[in-house]
Amino acid sequence: MRIAVVNPRGYLDSPEKWMPLGAVTVATVLRAEGHNVRLHDEETFPAGYTAEEIGSILEWADVLCLSGMSHQVAGIHRWISDGLSAGVKVVVGGIHASLCARPADEFLGTTVVCGPGEEQVLNALQVGPGIVIRSEPLKDLDKHPWPSREGFGWSRYREMVEGIPAIRVVGSRGCPFSCKYCCNKRLSGRKLALRSPYDVADEISGAMKALGIRAVVFAMADFTIDKQWARDMCKELRQLGVLWKATTRVDLIDLETIRRMKIANCIGLGFGVESGDDDVLRILGKGTTCARARKAFDMCARVGLPSWAMFMTHVPGETPDTLARTKQFARELDPPLGCTFQRFSPLPGSAFWDEIGKWGVVAGRKGRGFGPVSFTPHAFVGKE
Repeated sequence: MRIAVVNPRGYLDSPEKWMPLGAVTVATVLRAEGHNVRLHDEETFPAGYTAEEIGSILEWADVLCLSGMSHQVAGIHRWISDGLSAGVKVVVGGIHASLCARPADEFLGTTVVCGPGEEQVLNALQVGPGIVIRSEPLKDLDKHPWPSREGFGWSRYREMVEGIPAIRVVGSRGCPFSCKYCCNKRLSGRKLALRSPYDVADEISGAMKALGIRAVVFAMADFTIDKQWARDMCKELRQLGVLWKATTRVDLIDLETIRRMKIANCIGLGFGVESGDDDVLRILGKGTTCARARKAFDMCARVGLPSWAMFMTHVPGETPDTLARTKQFARELDPPLGCTFQRFSPLPGSAFWDEIGKWGVVAGRKGRGFGPVSFTPHAFVGKE
């Protein structure tokens, strides 16, 4: 079959354009089975594809496979409409599809894969529209294929860390924590699965030889969630000699672990601080405090490990005063690699999703209106 795998355009924009690992892994599985596969990453185009370009893609394809997150949902539906109008079989997967309570209703006329696409995409080709196929999200991750980066245009992404060619690598799936803004409970039932450090190292080593990369960014929320895993991974990374970055929680580090990370050539550790107000952190269900965040950044400073902080703004319970405290807290932390701020948007599958109306005003509640401003806390209504 001729299969077009598409990563649709979303509303989030970033100067760093990273290869979409989920779509690439699905494309890798399909090509390994002998299908003629083309990857189309609409996120690499500022305005998306033109109608003529979309028409050309659909004229070529027998099957259209779509993958995306909630910020891409408008693009997903646009491709579904165009694909069905062109008479092309449409398969929908990705995180947003996995989060929908009724995916068959959300994506009418398509076959839907909930869970890791690489597990069930081949089966999805064999069934008709209206069927929802579910795959287990936490099977042995070492059995999953590595994404064929070189086979699907890695060179056009210019993935860099400190000016050095880099790749993103998935180290785990799932999360045991219960932050109310996160959708991991729906995705993995608050369970965690880790790849073996040796499998991760083999993937990196292969990319070093095939692509000439010398740096890695770990695409996992909490690199230090399992201290022994993190230390074993550090040993492998030190032997490889790559530079790397990762993220974690402020309550998941200790001096010995971050010393090993520093020795293993880690050049950046990011922390999901979220807020500079303890009352807001309690509302978010974060399970951390501002004092614990200060301690984490102090530890990084002691061992000379560069760090950065990630915050969310306009979250449930936010007021102008708490937002001011968050900005002040960011200035006080003043991490070497800076701070990032992202505006909160409610996600299906999160604890906030079904109660978000009591916290503020929501736009686009039907699932297709996700955008840069889809939620406004009560304290900010009419004041922005």
